[in-house]
Amino acid sequence: MIKKKTRAKRPKNTKNVGTKNSTKKNTAPRNKSARKETDPDRLALSKNDILQFCDHVLKKWQQDPVPNARNIPAMIAVRTGVLFSDEVSLQAIWSEIISWIYQLLYENAQAQARQENQEWAKVFYKIKKG
Repeated sequence: MIKKKTRAKRPKNTKNVGTKNSTKKNTAPRNKSARKETDPDRLALSKNDILQFCDHVLKKWQQDPVPNARNIPAMIAVRTGVLFSDEVSLQAIWSEIISWIYQLLYENAQAQARQENQEWAKVFYKIKKG
C-alpha cells in the first residue's frame, strides 16, 4: 500500500503569504532599517500641486477683491516664488513651513486658552517658563 503525502494544516489565522500558491506578495522589508520612516513634516505635494493651491486661493480672493486687496498681491508673490523655485528647494522650504504651522497652531491654542483663563493653559505656561 502506498501512503499519500499529507500536508500539515496551517492555523486559520495565518495568511497565505510567501507560499507557492499565494496570491498576495509579501513586500515588507525584512529589516527595520530598510523601512522608510514616515515624516509628517515631509512635503509630499509636487510643485504643480502647490501652484494649483495658490491659484485656488487667488480665485477665491478675487471674487471679493476689496477686503482682499492686500492678500492678493502677497499670494501672487508666493505663487511667483514657487514658480521659480526648484523641487529640492520647495521640499526644504515647504517642509519647514508645515512644521512651523504645527508649532503655531499649538502655541495659538495655548494663547487662546490663556485669554479664556483656562486652568490647563496656566499650568502649561508655568512649565514653559520653568
